[in-house]
Amino acid sequence: MSRHHFGARLHDYAERGYRTLALENSLIRVEVLADKGSDISSFLHKPSDTDFMWHRPGGLRAAPLESTPRGVDEFVFVDGYEGGWQECFPNGGQSVRYKGAELPFHGELLTVPFEVEVIADTPEVVSVRLSAETMRTPFRLEKTLSLRAESPVLEIGERLANLADEPLEVMWGHHPAFGPPFVDDSCRIDLPSCRGTTERSEPWPGTELEFAVPFNWPMAPRRDGTLRDLSVVPGPESKVADWVRLYDLADGWYGVTNGRRRVGFGLRWDAGLFPHLWFWHVFGGMPGYPWYGRNYNFALEPWTSYPDGGLLRAIENGSARVIGPEETVETRMLAVAYDGVERIAGISESGAIR
Repeated sequence: MSRHHFGARLHDYAERGYRTLALENSLIRVEVLADKGSDISSFLHKPSDTDFMWHRPGGLRAAPLESTPRGVDEFVFVDGYEGGWQECFPNGGQSVRYKGAELPFHGELLTVPFEVEVIADTPEVVSVRLSAETMRTPFRLEKTLSLRAESPVLEIGERLANLADEPLEVMWGHHPAFGPPFVDDSCRIDLPSCRGTTERSEPWPGTELEFAVPFNWPMAPRRDGTLRDLSVVPGPESKVADWVRLYDLADGWYGVTNGRRRVGFGLRWDAGLFPHLWFWHVFGGMPGYPWYGRNYNFALEPWTSYPDGGLLRAIENGSARVIGPEETVETRMLAVAYDGVERIAGISESGAIR
């Protein structure tokens, strides 16, 4: 592990009983819970001292969490959810029984410890490979995180392998959630042109949006006949909470920019593999379990499939991803910190902000 204290560097330590890695340079510091699903628990923009990730009140539960959740409903996910950025696989949303296996809410990887291999550890670049196998399904995921000196871009390369001699259907998604102090009512969400829908597994209690209606981003129809601009983040006094799905994206990128701080987070991904962007937001809404009206956060989640009703629903609508016998799927994502602007118009394949 890094013995140098300049340029790109890598740290390996324990956080609440979990092996934790930090990839750091002069611009960003990214903390990864290797022992808990490889969650990205913090993504800090150092010049402005802004952590983009949402942190749940109460924070990270101390280890040990069981590597395979005992239950299969959303309470298992929520009870161990510290915020940050999760990898959801091979199920999305409600728990299901698939080919005899009980697949939990948002999948199997959430509490799995990942093996760690250091690929590079120099002042020029640090790179680590994280790998794990699911237990109820026969998959292996390898993800390589790389950070270069003086770069605001975290590079994420992923390799997913079906280890079985039969085709399998999956839902695969990334669940980065954003919160204060980064998120406030000056935040704006930029996306390429796309369509959206308020259709989900069932209407959300207390939603202000008309259910199961398509729209053009960013103007979504409310139940009272007015339109809501989804690119504008309201304050917590709005008590808004909802879930929409965005699709037909012209390209795979988004930017979230805080206008007061003039700092932002951008993500670029393969929209061919992840064509659906789930937009979950709880801006002071949702009284009762699990948020009790005290959440102020949102997630913009690239997914292979929809809706949030689980894998069986995705199989029914044809959006489940089929991974063939011993097939390997590879993809690449870029997570970018930027500053000095209030809106963006795109993210290049190298991570440059337009």
